[in-house]
Amino acid sequence: MPAQVFISYSSKDRTVANMVCALLEERGHRCWIAPRDILPGASWGEAIIDGLKESAVFVLVFSQNANASPQILREVERAVHLGLPIIPFRIEDVLPERSLEYFMSVPHWLDALSPPVEDHIVRLGDVVGQLVHGAAGRGDYIPRKPRGAKSVSWNNALVRAGAGGAVLALLLLAAWLGGLAPPESPVGWLAALLAIAIPVGAIAAGGAKLWTRGWVRGVLLALLLAAAAGYGWTRSAYVIAGENGAPLVRGTECTPDAKLVFESECPDLPSDALADAAYDPAMLWTAASIGRVKLMLAAAWALAAAVAALLVAGWMGGPRRLKQED
Repeated sequence: MPAQVFISYSSKDRTVANMVCALLEERGHRCWIAPRDILPGASWGEAIIDGLKESAVFVLVFSQNANASPQILREVERAVHLGLPIIPFRIEDVLPERSLEYFMSVPHWLDALSPPVEDHIVRLGDVVGQLVHGAAGRGDYIPRKPRGAKSVSWNNALVRAGAGGAVLALLLLAAWLGGLAPPESPVGWLAALLAIAIPVGAIAAGGAKLWTRGWVRGVLLALLLAAAAGYGWTRSAYVIAGENGAPLVRGTECTPDAKLVFESECPDLPSDALADAAYDPAMLWTAASIGRVKLMLAAAWALAAAVAALLVAGWMGGPRRLKQED
């Protein structure tokens, strides 16, 4: 019996494609799927063309892998040329590249972004039945495009990135209120704003692919560790306890008066020196050197917050893959 459904997929999505094939065939829809339906020794390209010509519906298991596959693009192009209805079965929260979007401007989109996948395949079977036999199956099917960046859904990358950034912002605010942020600096609460703005901005600008790459995450993690280590060292060396334990920033160079009094002990002055100076660091260290230390602390804190926000963008804003149950 000729195939009714041609299943196009990336080899990296074979598990989902085989599930689609099995469940559709259980519902009586004969499928054509590679490599099962390619005879040994047959030309791969010719077999695909023959499979497309025999089919009545083209189902694309759509993911980031399929999005980047030249073979998928060729199959979609031929399906459009043959006039086959195309049903992208979307298993990841990604939108088609322009080359694919050109051929799928008005398709029947089906999202399968939440488990269990079987429920979505049942719905796919209803749509296939409607297109092949003209039967509505269970309920009328309304063609629609996939949810894009403006959809308010947890499956939306922008929503996830914003939520992750908000959690990071709360953690940074807690650190600021707990006295861990740079003292005498607004960077503590400004970093919390960065934690929300950066993930949302990165994903809104279409940067999801970049921030999900392994080597990029590795570089960001190294930067985060370096910034955290730099901040920790600078804080331990230059933040001292003031009156009632309040943190104060000391400088790296003594004032002329302090040099006369403490001479070789500068700039690492004894703890009682600050008390003698009425807990005013400016009486012991130059304003310029205190300013440099404050800048170092603020820069390290802001860098750590920004890098952490980019890691959140890649982690929360990247494609969400459908989880299968064994």
